[in-house]
Amino acid sequence: MVNQSGKNILPFPQVVRIEPAASCNFKCIHCPTGLDMSPTGIMSPETFTKVVSSLEKVITKQGHLFKVIVLYHGGEPLLNKNFFEMVRISKKLAGFVKTVTNGSKLNNEVIQKIIDSGLDHIEVSLDGISAGENDKIRINHVGATFDSISKQVIALIKMRRQKGKQTPKVFISNTQIPETTEQTVNEPQEPQYILDAFKDVADDITCKCAWAMVWPGMPVKTQNRPDFNFCIHVVQDITIRSNGDVVPCCYDLINKMPMGNILLEDLETLWNNQNYQNLRKDVEDFNPPNLCRGCPMLYNFKPMTKSDIFI
Repeated sequence: MVNQSGKNILPFPQVVRIEPAASCNFKCIHCPTGLDMSPTGIMSPETFTKVVSSLEKVITKQGHLFKVIVLYHGGEPLLNKNFFEMVRISKKLAGFVKTVTNGSKLNNEVIQKIIDSGLDHIEVSLDGISAGENDKIRINHVGATFDSISKQVIALIKMRRQKGKQTPKVFISNTQIPETTEQTVNEPQEPQYILDAFKDVADDITCKCAWAMVWPGMPVKTQNRPDFNFCIHVVQDITIRSNGDVVPCCYDLINKMPMGNILLEDLETLWNNQNYQNLRKDVEDFNPPNLCRGCPMLYNFKPMTKSDIFI
């Protein structure tokens, strides 16, 4: 829809990303958050209340709930002590609520709360092609190894079974760092160490494998002219960071290009403000901003390789 000023006014997206925590207790070597490139912080109850109020207004206007709310962006969501209240409220706003976690905070008490919260989908990140490589990639000071995390994931599934619940569905998000670019011609396969660890609960777990990508802002050279001129993220989902900043997409972990802040601007207005208008036009014109250089939405995929990060 184009208004009188010539602006392309888009309907408010049906996928909303809300970041409970920008901080993380891991230092993963392939992640901007782990490399201390990203802002840190925990979303306050006041900021979340502002987000909820804005989303409720949209729901009233559109007459239906959102399709998805993702309670995750760059940090570890379970560091937010109000996380389960955020899930409970989000369930009133969307038909589906999911999160992603490094698994370090999983214990019997947290598992109980996860199951009781009504969360639909939880992804636990476990990376590399072996348990040893996972522990080398996912550096942390809390002693969370593949062995300890995988045992808690199994405990989550078993407790869910005992309660007769179908949710949350459990996924393993496995990022693999290739030796060479040529290796990524084929899709990564589920590594044997994950198959072995979860063999007793295989029917209740799904592994999603991906090659490591070059995140915006990381010092890896990328090409200039994009291969494509459409990005679904800037037209169909919105991402709200823990401090209220709205960033263009899930790939902007370092606040490289904030579109605005919900504490200063109405969220529905922000979605079509001049920053968004300029970004969408630049993408359409094959002239994306630096944030988007090398992004797999606009460029043929270029992976991060081990030589990029293992020193």
